[in-house]
Amino acid sequence: MRKFLMGATACGALASAALAAPTLDGVRDAAYGTPKAVQTVQTGFGDANPNGGSELDAAYAHIEGGTLYLMLTGNLENNFNKLNIFFDSQAGGQNVLQNDANNGGNNPENDGWAAKYAGFTFDTGFQADYMLILRNGNFGGDRFEIDFATIGGGLGAFQAASSVFGGSLTGSNANALPNGIGVAHDRSNTGGVLGGDQAASQAAAAAVTTGIELSIPLAAIGNPVGEFSISAMINGSNHDYLSNQFLGGLMPPQGNLGGDGMGSFNGTVGQLNLNNFAGEQFFVVPEPASVALVALAGVVLLRRRA
Repeated sequence: MRKFLMGATACGALASAALAAPTLDGVRDAAYGTPKAVQTVQTGFGDANPNGGSELDAAYAHIEGGTLYLMLTGNLENNFNKLNIFFDSQAGGQNVLQNDANNGGNNPENDGWAAKYAGFTFDTGFQADYMLILRNGNFGGDRFEIDFATIGGGLGAFQAASSVFGGSLTGSNANALPNGIGVAHDRSNTGGVLGGDQAASQAAAAAVTTGIELSIPLAAIGNPVGEFSISAMINGSNHDYLSNQFLGGLMPPQGNLGGDGMGSFNGTVGQLNLNNFAGEQFFVVPEPASVALVALAGVVLLRRRA
């Protein structure tokens, strides 16, 4: 009986932890735990320090109550540079991205991303199913924008929202998109990685606590079963010049990829193949803690019967 009570206490502790969903405010909560990926290379898009550049310092993920909470610490410059986040959360998908459905492919046309990414190849094992585009800047006033695209969904398979913080670059909106995706942005970081192309201080990157935070209903990304993968990258304002800021990170030394992998601009990123770069430019989100809790409960039950 004592073993059962101890196991039940452990289950209760896990259950309490599982109920501690993050607050959507752009600040990393303890509920996120350890990072799923930490930046490996200095940023080629300018050290923020603050607000003057773009950097991806670390990625955190927590699943609670049918929602994925995703935190990407760092900075996104207010010049409409794009934070592009791809999700491999279902069977199938595109390892090599296609053009939009107006130009021979089957992707949606929003923000012109597909035409610029057509031919882009992810690491082996990553097949994109969904995509988020986040950007901020001043054009007729300060605004933060977010797009969601279903990859392979054809024309119109997207949602988009502008000025989600009501004329501000920062804030929180729990229902930024019709599918229930929420976003928060805190651009106050002055630490993290430095500018350059050398190895980043991973301790400094992991110490950053602010950036872009998302709440994503699992239904919006196909109700994934088990673990799934995410690839995050910072691109130029027209999706045609990739920085060296990826999560998972690139192997240093590494400058901006540009459009050809060597920092040159050619109007597209479609010829880039991430298999040509060491490491995996994606990170894995494990299955929800509730699954582990059920597994633990099963162990406790077996111990009790024994």
